[in-house]
Amino acid sequence: MKHCTLATCLALACSTSLAFAAKPLYQESFEDIDNKELKSQNSTWQVTEASVTNRFAKSGKHSLHVHGGKQAVRLHVPSDAQSAKGISFWAERWSGKAPFECTLSATVDGKKVKVSQLDLVIVTGARFKSHIQLPLPEGGKISDITFEVVSADKTGLLLDDIELLSEAPANPTEIPRLLPPPTEPLKLLSSATVFKGGEDKTNTYRIPSIITAKNGDLIAACDARRNNAGDLIHFGSRDIDIVIKRSTDNGKTWGPMEIVADFPAKHGGTDPSMVLDRETGEIFIFFSYMAKPPSKEFRFMVCSSKDHGKTWSEPRDITEDISKPEWKNSFKFISSGRASQTAEGKLIHNYVILGKGVKIFSSDDHGKTWKLEDAEIKPADESRVLELTDGRLMVNSRVGGGYRWVHVSEDKGKTWSSKKEHQLIDPRCNGAIIRYTAKKDGYAKDRLLFCNAGSQKGRKNLTVRISYDEGKTWSEGKVIDSGPSAYSEITILEDGSIGVFYEPGYKSLKFVRFTLEELTDGKDKLSKPYEIK
Repeated sequence: MKHCTLATCLALACSTSLAFAAKPLYQESFEDIDNKELKSQNSTWQVTEASVTNRFAKSGKHSLHVHGGKQAVRLHVPSDAQSAKGISFWAERWSGKAPFECTLSATVDGKKVKVSQLDLVIVTGARFKSHIQLPLPEGGKISDITFEVVSADKTGLLLDDIELLSEAPANPTEIPRLLPPPTEPLKLLSSATVFKGGEDKTNTYRIPSIITAKNGDLIAACDARRNNAGDLIHFGSRDIDIVIKRSTDNGKTWGPMEIVADFPAKHGGTDPSMVLDRETGEIFIFFSYMAKPPSKEFRFMVCSSKDHGKTWSEPRDITEDISKPEWKNSFKFISSGRASQTAEGKLIHNYVILGKGVKIFSSDDHGKTWKLEDAEIKPADESRVLELTDGRLMVNSRVGGGYRWVHVSEDKGKTWSSKKEHQLIDPRCNGAIIRYTAKKDGYAKDRLLFCNAGSQKGRKNLTVRISYDEGKTWSEGKVIDSGPSAYSEITILEDGSIGVFYEPGYKSLKFVRFTLEELTDGKDKLSKPYEIK
């Protein structure tokens, strides 16, 4: 048996108050175990296909390899450890190849009880990075601990340094909450096609952005891709203008197309995003710009309107303010959709350097000047940044792999912690997150809204979710459009209803409107009239 496990785990936990301050009632590290019968002096393991291996170990020289296929490994708990209240072990997924499932169960007074589903917390390779600490069911004697594993052939799971503890861990491993793909349709107040390909001398309209002006008007912006559907990076697509339409009746009808940034042939702008300065009422619209070939340099532009989007300033180039010379030829672009404003009035937004993550930029003087916040946020592609009610910043990103990523900064953006958000499935498509209400503004609840293509594969199933705890947990969501759906953006209307401007595929751009009551099945409503922000 190994004698270093306790010290190793204490060092990694960085605190004597964690689970390992509890007395280990049982320890197994597969050093002195009979590989044929999997028995040691104080325990017996019942297995289907597993063996002790000397190729990998967390400590010592051996670990247990649960082979590929559908397997079960069961520990018959010694009598002096059957009162255990916690378990600790190290694990390693043998391969990233699908499928992979791992369930931990305990037999309590003869009844099998599921402890946890571990599929998402056991990571592939890298020498036992997955340290699992969990409470065990109370109220009876634990006679067996079972690991059930489903994995691809010639793969499997490695286990080492297993301990049964006298007390439940003080800081148990956080098990991601998985939500099923949404299926329940959302009842809409209205639906309208705002832009349609082929109209107004434009082949394709793409990349939605929307804002509610201080006077209540809705301003919907997008790319007008005059020649074809291609992105700005392609030479043949260099005739892209930034255009808007306006609605004065909560999105039921929309006025004519207006041009915010009109570029000559073979030049173009793309990826509009907007923010309303709640103090001044000024609206800013950001976009990326590229000159005619052979140029491949992305520049960053901003226009603004002081009359609720009726007239706009000439585009202002802010590239030198928010980028660096060494990034001149990088594939970089503004994250489309929406920027945000902090409680102190700072305007904050982000752009992507493809393959290198996201950069934040901001203004402390209501958009007169802009500066780069030089921390690197990754993994991240197109993202949304907003302030949480406790002053932390949160970035919600598309990345890939079927889920969103969330990055949080507790020091105003100097450093960031990052995690995969398993509650928010995603097909690597730009989504939207927005603050709806905050208690500090006089509302009854803190509310965030999130909208994206609610699918892990394929841009489809446009879904809206709500969070009441600053994004820690999300509702299962309701479906706006179960068909093709790509980019989307959210805005809150003057009457407190919710609007989503989105791509139903790539032939048009639609606007839909619904209520908080419909989103929550009547369980939630605003406690006071909504104030536009």
